[in-house]
Amino acid sequence: MTRIDDLDAKIITLLRPDGRRSNVEIARDLGVAEGTVRKRIERLVRDQVIQIGAWADPLKIGYQDYINMELQVRMRDIEGVAQRLAKLPEIFFLGLCTGRAQIFAGCCFRSNEHFFEFMTKHLARIPGIQGISTSSITTILKREHSFPALPLTVPDGDGAAAGTDATTGTRHVRRTAPRAGAGRLERHTHDALVPRTRPASGSQRRG
Repeated sequence: MTRIDDLDAKIITLLRPDGRRSNVEIARDLGVAEGTVRKRIERLVRDQVIQIGAWADPLKIGYQDYINMELQVRMRDIEGVAQRLAKLPEIFFLGLCTGRAQIFAGCCFRSNEHFFEFMTKHLARIPGIQGISTSSITTILKREHSFPALPLTVPDGDGAAAGTDATTGTRHVRRTAPRAGAGRLERHTHDALVPRTRPASGSQRRG
């Protein structure tokens, strides 16, 4: 798992509202060298921690409907079905899940006719799918494409979290009180509402 420190988190936070922000400006705001920022961003992109590009609003580029799908799939066919689904451009989010369905998919369609064609000419031809439950998103109340960046600290015994300050190199230990239920990891899904059919346009970063 890729770990980010305090400086990584601060760089990501500054890039969130504007991915075109220059390395020089970020370095000035954080009090570090421009080369440090440039290398950090290159590593974060290379490790797929962040992506820098243009995010289009599907509803403004010809798409009309958001559809969530829960697919019941034979256990032995899950991976094969998922691989075929991942190649379909209408699907922008795909994941294996627990519960009544084995695969969850988020999709965008241009029209009801497009949705019908997808169901009858694409999904119907994938062996292993035993059932599909769909729901249509009628109103979008919130849509975010980014998450707050939190530095990852490593426990150092007895509730202490140890780390190294990215700018000064100083070793620090932060004491934390035990909490009920600590150690339980909750996973959340990210609903990136951008279809794979969007134009491959991107923003060139300024150095």
